[in-house]
Amino acid sequence: MENVYFNVYKDHMMGQPILGDIDNIRQINREMVTDFHKRNYFGENIVIVGAGAVNHQQLVDLVEKHFSSMQRTSNLPMHNLNKAVFNPGLLMIRDDEMANSSIGVFYDAPSWKHEDFYAFLVLQRMIGSYEINQNSGHLNDTQKQYNAMHALLGELPDVTRAECLYSPYSDCGIFGNWLFGNEIFTRQMNWLGVACPTFYSDYVSEVEVVRGRNVLWNELMSI
Repeated sequence: MENVYFNVYKDHMMGQPILGDIDNIRQINREMVTDFHKRNYFGENIVIVGAGAVNHQQLVDLVEKHFSSMQRTSNLPMHNLNKAVFNPGLLMIRDDEMANSSIGVFYDAPSWKHEDFYAFLVLQRMIGSYEINQNSGHLNDTQKQYNAMHALLGELPDVTRAECLYSPYSDCGIFGNWLFGNEIFTRQMNWLGVACPTFYSDYVSEVEVVRGRNVLWNELMSI
C-alpha cells in the first residue's frame, strides 16, 4: 500500500512512507525539530478537549494556566498545505524475495467530507475481502454467488487473497482492491481491479446492496 500511495500522490507528503524515510530520519537535527514546533504549535492551531464529567470553568482555568505562555499565532508560514492530487500511473516493482505477485489497483475517491462518503463505505463492504481457504472450499458454482468480486476470484484458483480498501481523508481519498496470488495470474488480478468496480457501475443487484449495508450496520453496532 505504501507503493500505491507513492504512485498516486507522487511528490506530495501523502505519498511518503507512514513511518518516514530512513535516510531523512538520519538527517534530522535539533534545528529541524524546533523549526517544526514553531511553525505548527501555536494557539490558533490547537484544540483542547475535555471528556466526561468535566467542570467547564476548571478546564478553562487549567488551560489558561498551562498554555497562556504559548503564542497565539506563528510568524513562520506552515509547510505542506498544498492539496494531494491523484495522479494516474503504472508502477512495477520486482522483489525476488516475494513468492507471489502483489497487485494494487486504486482510483481517486471522495473525502470523508463528501456526500458520497457513506455510499463508498457500503460499496467497500459489498466487494469485501477474500481468502481462498475460507471462500472457495464450499462453492459448487462460483457464478451463483451474491458477490461479483468473489464470483470472478473463484475462477482463479491461485489468487489466494483480495481486499477492497477505501481510505478517505479530509480533502482526498483512494478506493480500490489489493490482490495477492501466483504470478501467472498477474494480468488477471490487474483486470479484476479494473473490472469489478466497472461491473457495479453498470449493474448491481439489490441482494448485494443489502448484504453490504448489513455488514456496515453490524460493524457499527459492534463498536
